[in-house]
Amino acid sequence: MRNRYLVFHVLLVVAVGATFAFAQMGTGRVTGSAKDTAGQPIEGAVIAATSADGKTLEATSGSNGNWTILGFRAGMHDFTVTAEGYAPLAYKLQVKGSGRNPRMDFVLEPVAQAQGEGGTSMLGEANEMFANGQYAEALAKYEELFAAEPMIYEIHYNIGNVYRELGDHEKAINSYEKVLAEEPMHTGSLIAIGDVHVQQQEFDEAVVYFEKAIDQTDDEIIPYNVAEIYFNRGETDKAIEFYERAAERKPDWQDPQLKLAYAHLNKGDIDSAKTALEACVAIAPDTVQGQTAAQMLQSPAFVN
Repeated sequence: MRNRYLVFHVLLVVAVGATFAFAQMGTGRVTGSAKDTAGQPIEGAVIAATSADGKTLEATSGSNGNWTILGFRAGMHDFTVTAEGYAPLAYKLQVKGSGRNPRMDFVLEPVAQAQGEGGTSMLGEANEMFANGQYAEALAKYEELFAAEPMIYEIHYNIGNVYRELGDHEKAINSYEKVLAEEPMHTGSLIAIGDVHVQQQEFDEAVVYFEKAIDQTDDEIIPYNVAEIYFNRGETDKAIEFYERAAERKPDWQDPQLKLAYAHLNKGDIDSAKTALEACVAIAPDTVQGQTAAQMLQSPAFVN
């Protein structure tokens, strides 16, 4: 999707088979954060997402700046971000109607900083170019902004996103590394580098960055992705550890429970596998995962 990276920080994570079950609403989910240009979290920022039919979903950032909006249906949404003392942001995003969408980490500029010629934020201009697929123009604008405001080192995250969209993985990683040089545990850059390595099938490198990022965010997708890597490498005990962490972070998510069952079966632990399958069915009996778990529970291994 061309216009999936829309803000100062937008983190892409490989969402492996992630689906969520919420009755009477869409099942899409968007998470993110609101910070100022110094990297400090903004509490009380209001994030609103309005669909084409006028339905609006809202969230307010907490003391750590994080926010989550649940219940999206598929389609284009208009996002607005407002916070007292900061210039508002506005973006469009094509949202998936199921599972986790790309993370949106907003950086808001204080009103005094944000006003440029014609009252337009240079950052906003660059983001708009990026959203419209004008990558060369966006890159030039981000670099211009960094030249004018070199203390905003996180601009390199935007630059990395541009290179990544252009398929230049080496320059993308180099840009993200510049952020890490200033802030070694910068969550966005750690996840982005891990994801670039996944795209290049470099799973050993990817898991290093994902594991560093796990304790910097409460997002359940990160431990789930790490578990998937370990599971596919045959490291079942490590896979179980991280599937369990994903399940703890989102108890009503069926995917890690089903994968836990597979992992326990690989170890010959029938009792633990049965517990995980029963949990999967209880969480989402009408989903593919829930039906798969129910069918497995009818097999002789679990009936006897």
